Amino acid sequence: MEFLILLIIVVALLVLPLKIAAGMLGARNTGVFSCLFALLLAVIIQHFVGALIPGVSAELGLLLTIPLAAIAYMLVLGTGFLKGILIAIIQGLLTIALTLLLGGFLAAI
Repeated sequence: MEFLILLIIVVALLVLPLKIAAGMLGARNTGVFSCLFALLLAVIIQHFVGALIPGVSAELGLLLTIPLAAIAYMLVLGTGFLKGILIAIIQGLLTIALTLLLGGFLAAI
């Protein structure tokens, strides 16, 4: 039961920032399952490209993941490439903020 609750929290923590960012920038598909599919597609693309390029540093990896995530968001969420980049950046910042907020909340319990 605890695993199921943890899984729901993690999925919400990953999908909610993407849904908020896509809604803010006017993407056509902002449903929960569309955002979840876009996130999964971004991870698959990033993993595939990461396997093709071994020995990538953390900084270069970050620079590679933003355009790759933007491609996935562009395909699934129905937005342009530049808006996809903005969605990826906003989604990353919101994910960090929500993680810190959740960590602070759990530390207070």
